[in-house]
Amino acid sequence: MEIYAMTSTRQASQASPPSEARTILLQLSGQVRQNREAFFASASPENVHALRGALRRAADGVWLLQAVLPAPDAAWLRRELRWQARRLGKARDLDVLSERLVAKHPYTGEFRPADLLIASARARREAVVERAKAELLSARAATLADSLEHVLLRALEAGEGRLQFDNVIVSCLSQADTAIRVGEKRVMALGRRGRHKLRGHVRTLRYNCEVCSNGSPAETQYVAALIALQTALGEMNDDAVCTGLRKSLTHCGDLDEVPGLEPSLHRTHRRELKRAWRALDALALPDFAQSQRSEASGSSPGLVSAAQPAAF
Repeated sequence: MEIYAMTSTRQASQASPPSEARTILLQLSGQVRQNREAFFASASPENVHALRGALRRAADGVWLLQAVLPAPDAAWLRRELRWQARRLGKARDLDVLSERLVAKHPYTGEFRPADLLIASARARREAVVERAKAELLSARAATLADSLEHVLLRALEAGEGRLQFDNVIVSCLSQADTAIRVGEKRVMALGRRGRHKLRGHVRTLRYNCEVCSNGSPAETQYVAALIALQTALGEMNDDAVCTGLRKSLTHCGDLDEVPGLEPSLHRTHRRELKRAWRALDALALPDFAQSQRSEASGSSPGLVSAAQPAAF
C-alpha cells in the first residue's frame, strides 16, 4: 500500500485536527522513533522490550482513534505496527527465560543444567535478534518507520470531523472495559490461548487509559489494577513459554531442578491472577473523557501519562 496514497479517497479538511488526538499520535510516534533508534544502537533486553511495547502502544492508540480515522488507514496502520512488534516476540521470550534463570541461578559458565540452558538461550537469542533487525530494516518496516508521524497526521486530517473526540473516548474505553469483564470463574478456567487473548485486551485498555488519563485518583487506581492483571496474566503466559523453550534448547541434566522453572511457580502465579482479577473487578471504569473535556477548557494538564516514560 502506498503510504502517500492512503488518504486519497477522502478530501482532507482545511481545519486543524483535534488537538487531543493529534497530541496522542505525536507522543506515540515519538516513542516508536526513540525506541527504534535505541534498539538499533543496542539490542539489549531492555531495548527489545521497550521497542516492542512502543509499537504495541502505537497500534493500540490507532484502535482508540479508529472512529476519527479513515477505516482503511486505521486497519493498515494497526496491521503494520503489530507485524513489526511480532518481529521482536521470540527475542523477548528468550530474554524472559534468561532473566528467570539468572535471577535465581547466576550464570557462572560451569557445566550445570542452568548454565547450559542459559548459554543455549543466549546463543539462540543472537540469531533471533539479527533476524529481527533485518526484518525491521526491510522496506516494509522502514517505510512506515521513516514516515510514521506524517502518515498518522495525514490519516487524522482525512478523518477529521467524523465524531467528537470525547465521544470516541467513551465508546472505545467502555467497549474495551466490557470485553474484559468475563467473570472470575471464567478467568481462572482460561487456558493459555484464552489468557493470552484476555491479556491483549487488558493491555490495549491499559495503554489507552494511560494516554487519556489526567492522573486523577480514580484513574490512577484503575490503571494500576489493569497493570497488575496484565502482569499476572503475563507471568502465567511466561510459565508456558519458558516450559516450551526449555524443551527446544540444547541442554543436559535434570531441568526440573533448575531454579526459575519450578512447577510451583505456576501455582503461585494462579494465586496472583486471582487477586489481580478481584481487585479490578471491584472497580468501575472512570470517566476518562472528562480528562479530555478538562484539557479543552484549560483546567487540567491532560494526557499526563502519555508524556511520561512508558512502562511495558
